[in-house]
Amino acid sequence: MIATHSTCQNWFPIILALTLLVFPVGCTSQQDSKPESTKTEASSQTEAQTPAEVSKPEKTIEITLTLSDAKGFQEILEQQKGKVVLVDFWATWCIPCVKNFHHTVEWNKKFADQGLSVISVSMDESDEATQKAVLEFLESQDAQFTNILATATGEEDPMDTFGIDGGALPHYRIYDRAGQLVKKFSFADPSKSFTQADIETALEATLKQKPE
Repeated sequence: MIATHSTCQNWFPIILALTLLVFPVGCTSQQDSKPESTKTEASSQTEAQTPAEVSKPEKTIEITLTLSDAKGFQEILEQQKGKVVLVDFWATWCIPCVKNFHHTVEWNKKFADQGLSVISVSMDESDEATQKAVLEFLESQDAQFTNILATATGEEDPMDTFGIDGGALPHYRIYDRAGQLVKKFSFADPSKSFTQADIETALEATLKQKPE
């Protein structure tokens, strides 16, 4: 029997459908189509290129908080002779103190190699919960210098024993290399306002002074 052109046209769709069933068509990623041995080899090469240990940044200096009265503070100052000292008196309840504390941290980093030593003195309460809050703030600021929480005995007020003018914060002091107070920035007198730029200028000037 000879199939006519018309008969072939009638059978062609059926033949095509059978062909597709036998040879399914699909797209796969090039990675999945690789032989198993090739995958294993590529994986081994990747592992060989990966360092055994990922290098980590060096651990920063541990930030601590020391409780000290005015006498202890003076002893700490004595230990800094030969360096210019910036003391930042602050408190967590003092908004300008908290807002500008990052400048103190920046000055410590900027002028450390020129002989600057920074001390922060928190005028917060000394109860355990407040100590924790103060330390957490110092850690958040990366305050890698001497940090003190002011205390006093009996009924004494640390604001008085530490000589904070009018109990006004923030309060800054700069001591020269001989340990002498050369500059004080206080908000006790509103007519003598100052900026962070004023403090930095005073720091630079004191750092340039030659030891006697």
